[in-house]
Amino acid sequence: MNYLQRFIDDCQARGLTRHTIETYVSEVKPFLMANRDPEIVRTEDLGAFLGSLKAKGLCNSTIAGYFDAINVFYAFLVYYKLVQSNPVGGFVKRHLRRLRDPNEETNRRQCISVQDMALVASAAHDIRELAFIMMLVKTGIRRGELHDLRAEDVDFKRGIIRIPPKPKRSHNKAFIDDELAAVLVEYLAWRKKRTRSDWLWISSRGGRVHKDYYGKVIARIGVVLGLHDPKGDLCDRLTPHCFRHWFTTMLRRANMNPEIIMFLRGDHHVVAAWQIYDHVDSEEARQEYLRCIPRILTPGGVHPWEGAPVRKGAQNHDL
Repeated sequence: MNYLQRFIDDCQARGLTRHTIETYVSEVKPFLMANRDPEIVRTEDLGAFLGSLKAKGLCNSTIAGYFDAINVFYAFLVYYKLVQSNPVGGFVKRHLRRLRDPNEETNRRQCISVQDMALVASAAHDIRELAFIMMLVKTGIRRGELHDLRAEDVDFKRGIIRIPPKPKRSHNKAFIDDELAAVLVEYLAWRKKRTRSDWLWISSRGGRVHKDYYGKVIARIGVVLGLHDPKGDLCDRLTPHCFRHWFTTMLRRANMNPEIIMFLRGDHHVVAAWQIYDHVDSEEARQEYLRCIPRILTPGGVHPWEGAPVRKGAQNHDL
C-alpha cells in the first residue's frame, strides 16, 4: 500500500495548503523509508528515528517538527482504520516534551530590534530583495502568501495589498505605508522591464522566483549580520516568519488595540471572525497601522546602496 500517496490525497481533500503538504511529505518520507510498514512501528522504532535525527545535528525545533508531521500522519492512519492506535503521542510526551515546551527560551521565535531590522534592509543586494523584505516587515504577511502575490494585487490608489485567500487568513487586505510604497514603485519599474509572468516576485529572467528564495536571502543576510545560525535553535535563526513575529511585537509595543493587531495579521480566532472584525473599522485600522508601524529606511527613503558602488544583485541571486 502506498501510505504516503494516500496521506497526500487526504491532505488535499482537507484543503491544506500546498506548502503544508510539502512540509509534511518532506518530514514523513524519511520516517517511512526507515519504517516501511507503519502498522508495526514500535516505541523502539520511534526512538531509533529520533536518534537518527539527532545524529544529523538537527536543532530541537526541527526535530519536533518531524514528529509533529509523523503524528498527523498517524492520525490519518487511525481515522481510516489502517492502524489501531497512534504510537506517536505518548512517545512525544515522554521524550520530546522539552523540545515542544513553548516556555523554553530556545523554542521562542527570534525578534530583532528596529535598528537590526534597518540593518537587514540595508544589506539587501538589490531592489527586489529590499522590496520583499519591506513587504514582510510592513505587512506581517506569511511566506506562502507573499509568494502567491501577483502584480495586480498591489493597489496604490487604495493603499492596500490584496492577499490571496488562504485557510489560515480571515481577510485579504494589508495596508501600504509610504516607505513600502516607495520601494514597491521602484521594484515594479525594475520588474516591468523583465517580466514574463503576472507573479509579483520574478527572477531577472522574468519567471517566478522559487518558493525558497525568500528564506535563503534572509538567511544569507542574517549570517552576515550575526542574526542567523542555521544550525542553532529557533531563537538563533532568522526566517521569514520572524518578520511576522516582529510585525506583531512592534504593534503591541506601540499599544495598538489587540483586536486591530489580529485584524492586521489576518488571524482566525476561537471566536467567530465576524464577532471580532465587525468591531474593527477598516479606516481606523489603517490610521492605527500608520501610527504604529516603525520606519526602518534611511531618512527620505534613500536606499542604503545609493551613492555606493553598484552591486551585482539580482542577476546573481536568483533561485
